[in-house]
Amino acid sequence: MLRERFSRPLHRAALALSESTSEDAVLLGADLWGSLAHARMLGERRIIPKASARRIESGLRAIARQAGRGAFRLDPDLEDVHLNVERALTERIGSDGERLHTARSRNDQVATDLALFNREALAQAETLTLALVQALTTAARGPGGRRTVSGWTHLQPAQRLYWGGILGAHALRFVRDAERLGSVRRGIRYSPLGSGAIAGSSLPIDRHRTAQLLGFEGPTPSSLDAVSDRDASWESLFAIAMVQLHASQLAEELVIGAMPRSGRVRLSDGFVTTSSLMPHKRNPDIAELVRAESAGAIGRLTAGLSLIRSLPIGYQRDLQAGKPVLFEGFERLGLTLRALIPMIAQAQYLSRPEPDQPTASVELADALVRAGVPFRRAHARVARYLVDLESRHGDLSSVTEPELTRTFPELRASGFRLPGQEDEPERRTSYGGSSRREVDRLLTMVEGKGRRAEKEVERAARTWARCRARLGLSQALFRAAG
Repeated sequence: MLRERFSRPLHRAALALSESTSEDAVLLGADLWGSLAHARMLGERRIIPKASARRIESGLRAIARQAGRGAFRLDPDLEDVHLNVERALTERIGSDGERLHTARSRNDQVATDLALFNREALAQAETLTLALVQALTTAARGPGGRRTVSGWTHLQPAQRLYWGGILGAHALRFVRDAERLGSVRRGIRYSPLGSGAIAGSSLPIDRHRTAQLLGFEGPTPSSLDAVSDRDASWESLFAIAMVQLHASQLAEELVIGAMPRSGRVRLSDGFVTTSSLMPHKRNPDIAELVRAESAGAIGRLTAGLSLIRSLPIGYQRDLQAGKPVLFEGFERLGLTLRALIPMIAQAQYLSRPEPDQPTASVELADALVRAGVPFRRAHARVARYLVDLESRHGDLSSVTEPELTRTFPELRASGFRLPGQEDEPERRTSYGGSSRREVDRLLTMVEGKGRRAEKEVERAARTWARCRARLGLSQALFRAAG
């Protein structure tokens, strides 16, 4: 704790509010990486003796190995991860450890740590989101994907669809989410390290060199902006919230589909629970919990944005409160996706006959349009006919061809037949429609986007791994963090 300026130690209540070690553990790898890059640069620029820089690097690598084994614990009395690393280093190598903080501040340290953490966490979130995309497209191409159910608008039966089209539409949303996560990750291009407290340094540091060692394109152009910029954190929270919202909608599809009266989905036993009182129950609890996670994601985004609404530029301690919000956002997203991926993969997608749902009414109206009837008139005539059928306790599935042509004489020459529930989707062959050809086209497009995104994430991860290897940093620490 840095208290030389003051006559009294920090009050225990103030320390309890101030310390961040409880959440800083996830930043340990990033802090060690940033410190190694900084030490290498200080030695190369002869700002500190080269021998001292080598001892610092050796000590930091030893701490990294210790942390990779889970044997490094943060002391809350030292307030944050930065002071914990510096204290451990000094205890390990002696007074040379005190040289590490030359030409940097905890302000640029935490900004750098967050950039490194955020970049890696976004890549992990992309990978998980793409795994869900793959689970959805695999299910869509399976036997269940060829079964049909009524699509819903206003939670009322609309038009018949292949399950593959429904799952493919959800997959399309998640591949957009993965692209959004990737866009935020690629936007973290510049290194804050060397910005100091607010205005840089009078020492001859090389910020381009540390940026290179950390896998960035270059240093941030403004030290003042760099220490207070948290745009990527809030953009990450927005991207996370979108994934969680789409996961919530998919979970709702499962919850409603699993209702006995719906009979569209049967969830695997590994993702349902029973009642503590009623032994017949198969409750979709896990899907309900997935659905609930979107509330927290929206709350964290709101908290992050509210945090900075009135802050002046430059580092303010309020920004510390944004760290746990970001960390929790990624943690909860990981929990959601790791549950949802096998839930989708193991579910059964069913097709239940629905004789009382006249979803072929659109096909009847379109047949009249092809026979020359204006659409609004065709719509009204079909609607009146459905009312008449209901009054006679009938529906379209029970209508005979003679009755159809008596009611709609324009159809006599066309040979129109009302489609059955299993072949209705094939009637709609427009681009993006419900036919199997269009569903297959959608799935192929989504799978292609997913493969390209996976390759891009893998390239980025290899780049970061090479940068760490050049500094002799143990990869085990980053595997443990993931």
